[in-house]
Amino acid sequence: MAQSLGRNARIAGLAFIAIPIFILGTSVLCSWAIAHGAAPGWRIPFRIFCHGIPDRCLLLWGVPMPICARCTAIYIGLFAGLVAFAAMPWMREDVLRIAMYAAVVPLAVDGITQLIHLRESTNTLRFGTGLVAGLAFGLWVLSAIEKPERHGLRSP
Repeated sequence: MAQSLGRNARIAGLAFIAIPIFILGTSVLCSWAIAHGAAPGWRIPFRIFCHGIPDRCLLLWGVPMPICARCTAIYIGLFAGLVAFAAMPWMREDVLRIAMYAAVVPLAVDGITQLIHLRESTNTLRFGTGLVAGLAFGLWVLSAIEKPERHGLRSP
């Protein structure tokens, strides 16, 4: 029997899904606007979310996106993870928490080794590690919200 999402998870899922949609959507819009003549200064507000170093960003319309490849992939993965959990809410929180921690390790190793100048990462690697981490977090976050409801506990 299929298990549906609880009320708290539905509300949180909608809130969490709005984040990647908003950031990715405005990032794509910003890239399009710059490619069609808008000032590159439109990238500046995105610094709240990401460093936006142009050579670490994916290109759209020949223009670097205002968020880097890793952040782009994290938001895509977060969206995918939330949708996947909504389709499969039977996944266990404890297993997904371990998977999330494991998924962050390659992202951290890639980012830290690049930060301390041991090597230079590539956008492909940044994208891959970000996608896996975002997907794992998206899966875990709703399972953590669902966990109290599955054990007969009510959230305050």
